[in-house]
Amino acid sequence: MGEQPSQTRSSDPSQSTDVPEISAPGRVRRVVDFLLLPWTGVLIALVAVSGCLSVASPYFLSTSNIIGTVAVYFSWICIAGFGEAMVMIGGGLDLSVGSTMGLAGMISALVLSSGLGLPLAALAGLAAGVGVGLANGLVITRIGLNPFITTLGSLSIVRGLTFGVVQGMAVTPPNNASGTLFSALGTGNMFGIPNPVLIMLGLGVVIYVLMTTTPFGRHVYGLGGNEQAARLLGLNVNHLKIKLYVASGVLAAIGGMLLTAKAGTALPDAATGYELKVIAAVIIGGTSLAGGRGTIPGVLIGAALLGVINDGIVLLGMAGYWQQLITGVVIIVAASIDILRRRLERLQIT
Repeated sequence: MGEQPSQTRSSDPSQSTDVPEISAPGRVRRVVDFLLLPWTGVLIALVAVSGCLSVASPYFLSTSNIIGTVAVYFSWICIAGFGEAMVMIGGGLDLSVGSTMGLAGMISALVLSSGLGLPLAALAGLAAGVGVGLANGLVITRIGLNPFITTLGSLSIVRGLTFGVVQGMAVTPPNNASGTLFSALGTGNMFGIPNPVLIMLGLGVVIYVLMTTTPFGRHVYGLGGNEQAARLLGLNVNHLKIKLYVASGVLAAIGGMLLTAKAGTALPDAATGYELKVIAAVIIGGTSLAGGRGTIPGVLIGAALLGVINDGIVLLGMAGYWQQLITGVVIIVAASIDILRRRLERLQIT
């Protein structure tokens, strides 16, 4: 008598608890986990837009276009975006990245023109990024000024300084060994991959490891998630914020020098408006303006989407101003997806 219920369950297929009932929730769980990734929405958008452009233009999927044009275009945006993402994950904001890119490119070109060589030119450009980032960090932490106001002001200050240093004139690196090496940073390639793309990928790997496997990265996420709690845990919040803004300045400087090397001439208005592109790439990639959320792969995918959109506009013969409209739409859609993702997470918790 005691064994009959067991026999009934084993003989009735409708009562089976084998794979069919377990695998379906498992598949659903994997789909949900994928949708919860911060960069899922932008990855889907990137695939969809790329698919449409490959149908609309036979040149889009060519290696020369994807690697030589699209990837190079978004490489310096992505590099500056890595630093911007670090700041935003930590709960801050840096609007001065575009101006910093222009200043660093100009300073490096001036040093090259003075005959001091490529190493000193690169160090001077990096020093410009350190200076801007340090100034931003000190004003925010010591004076207590809002990051938005601080970096909005430094955006204008740094751009004005760039124009003032050269009196609004362009500076072209000299046609010598150092100038040739500098230009090769933006125009050369290794194993068929452009140097800016290789530098972007290398920096991305380093920063990804830094943000995901080290105490520094955990501190940054903790700072952005709850600054007061981070203070109570003994974290030196002000010191960490300064580090983040310096990192943002340095990475923006690297992007600016690569942009100048590719262009072949340093213009005082170089990278004007790039702060919007950089911040757009970061937000589109899933980094939250509220802090505490974001990934380095997301920045890369977000920058790639902007690059694909820009390339598609050119290939389809559309006017350049459509890029601004489309970028704005993509930002709103990405932010909306982030809100939906947060709601889905809350539903899972409850």
